[in-house]
Amino acid sequence: MRTTRLLLTLFVVAVLFVVAGPVGGTPTAQADTPLFKQVAGPADDIAAGLTALPSPERLGIRSHSAMLPVHLVRDINGTWRWQTAIPLDSTEELTFVLLSPHSDEWTIDVQSPGAAPMRLNDASATESTFGFDGASYPATVYHFDKSAPAGTWTVSVTAPTSTARGATPDGYLIVGSESPYRLYAHLRDYNLHVGREIGLVAYAYDDTSAVDGEAPTPLRTAKQVLYARVQQPDGRELTLAMYDDGRHGDKQPNDGVYGATFTARQAGTYTAQVVLQGVTPEGTAFLRTSQHVFPVIDATASLGKQAVGVPVDDVRMRLTIPVQGLSDGATVQAYAEVWGIGATGKPVPAAWIGGMSEVRNGVATLTFDTRWLGYANVQPPYTLRNIRLQDRETHIPLATSHAMSLMTFSVPKAALQRVSTITDEMLMGPRPDAGIAPMATGGKLMLVHGYCSGGNPWPTSHFSNYAVFQDYNQNRSHDEFARLIRDYGAQFPSFGIVAHSQGGAASLHLYTYYWSGLDYSSGSRLIQTVGTPYQGTALAGNLALLGEIFGIGCGSNWDLTYDGAALWLSGIPSWARSRVHYWTTSDKEVWWRWDYCNMATDPILDDPEDGVVEKWSGQLAYGVNHGHKEGWCHTSSMRDPAQTSDYSRNSEMNLYGNR
Repeated sequence: MRTTRLLLTLFVVAVLFVVAGPVGGTPTAQADTPLFKQVAGPADDIAAGLTALPSPERLGIRSHSAMLPVHLVRDINGTWRWQTAIPLDSTEELTFVLLSPHSDEWTIDVQSPGAAPMRLNDASATESTFGFDGASYPATVYHFDKSAPAGTWTVSVTAPTSTARGATPDGYLIVGSESPYRLYAHLRDYNLHVGREIGLVAYAYDDTSAVDGEAPTPLRTAKQVLYARVQQPDGRELTLAMYDDGRHGDKQPNDGVYGATFTARQAGTYTAQVVLQGVTPEGTAFLRTSQHVFPVIDATASLGKQAVGVPVDDVRMRLTIPVQGLSDGATVQAYAEVWGIGATGKPVPAAWIGGMSEVRNGVATLTFDTRWLGYANVQPPYTLRNIRLQDRETHIPLATSHAMSLMTFSVPKAALQRVSTITDEMLMGPRPDAGIAPMATGGKLMLVHGYCSGGNPWPTSHFSNYAVFQDYNQNRSHDEFARLIRDYGAQFPSFGIVAHSQGGAASLHLYTYYWSGLDYSSGSRLIQTVGTPYQGTALAGNLALLGEIFGIGCGSNWDLTYDGAALWLSGIPSWARSRVHYWTTSDKEVWWRWDYCNMATDPILDDPEDGVVEKWSGQLAYGVNHGHKEGWCHTSSMRDPAQTSDYSRNSEMNLYGNR
């Protein structure tokens, strides 16, 4: 038995030597990969739930509108027509938004209860756009006053021709109002892998009783019909009935929560529209839809039962986590909590570690600064808890494990010494002395645009000693966006960032995971952002559907959805967030007019919002919130001025920005 154990130990040591390189002495180049940070955070992050995987149940879309596909059908006279009946339980702020590449050739007639048909002509229409930055589509908006009656409205569209192909509609009609009865819809879980069962969950609720930050309470009414239309990556469509029977991811039977499931057979981007046909407690029929976009990836993995820790110097330890199913050289986003025995004799967390990790020879490697053990005053035996590997681009979990033992032959000296202060090295690893930025004249304040931007949104006359990042008309994940910022900034010895929209999230991602010129800058504010959807935007799913009919645009972006943003944020530590200074804005509200930034997106978003980002979804926990300012919208194409053109705020950001 002793011989077997000895041979096993020698085998493990041999494998570690091959995988991890020489033990002890000066850290090897592989251990100190200069571009990946050795991300870590205190146990307080764990206790606050900051790094836990999000619950999709709390991230649903709250819809007070219906987005109806317009499928034109040719009649016997050769005219192309579409007609539908729309139940309206409220006409407060009633708005119709028509979206089609050929809407200028369409004729629209509406008939409200007890009234004659009325043609909506150019005089009653307002031309607008739906979307943001470069991903905007032409929209025709009709707004009705409060005298319009509730009930069933009939809407008819006639057109000279149809250009639709297959299941793709000719256009969409969005119908929205300020009714309190709404639809709440979300993914069942984040097991978004080929061959897995995907679940959608939805229910009606009363917004007057909803609590901010919590999933609303289902509205239990007998007359509800829910179904989902799912478009697969190859364009084929599934129509799924949703059930309240406790067998479709919908919790308990007859609880007002409905679910539908399907098995994903293809990798790629899926869109889904959930449709609710219901009746209010007052007996009035209503219609709501929600639009979703999500990826399914063709990658899964499994983790072993024991991690191994080996010292690489007097401070740090290399942890190797066995993994199966991932190709050699794959880069994943890793996370694990390091636990030990506290002063009371019970297990307590010392810290969490994470960052990007390259899989080599069947293991994912993380580097752990053992001063965390002294800081938390924990003793062996050590274990890892809540281990997970996530896809680098989508943050979808590839493999998870509740706990695994951590085998250590010895620990660095730092683990045996009490520490009272958390240092930057403990949070990020040793900062490279050179190789990030070549010698150049002076640091810069980098001006960064957002998703699919057609140009630089920042007036350069408002800034000094700046550089303009340019990656126009592109759709990037936060990770790809971040690496492009890093590479552009490599020509400067250092830089700070002023960012708009998605550029703010990409900048925070860069500071968290990669060494760059940000880490060599000086000044009062490292990253400053305006209008960044840190928690996503409800428009992401709608834009995915519109891209199918317009055939243009940058495409869907998972990181900009509520779900994708929450998965991304679960890896962002409190110390990185604290270096972000951010602002949100919305339209100027006055009592005598309809208030909006973008009348086309107003039926989709909840007030206050800037036409793209709702105030609540622009918040970053542990970031430095500089407040919310009315009278400024997301981009220049909206009613109030663009938020990036605010001279007062820009002057402040220029004055305090790092360089």
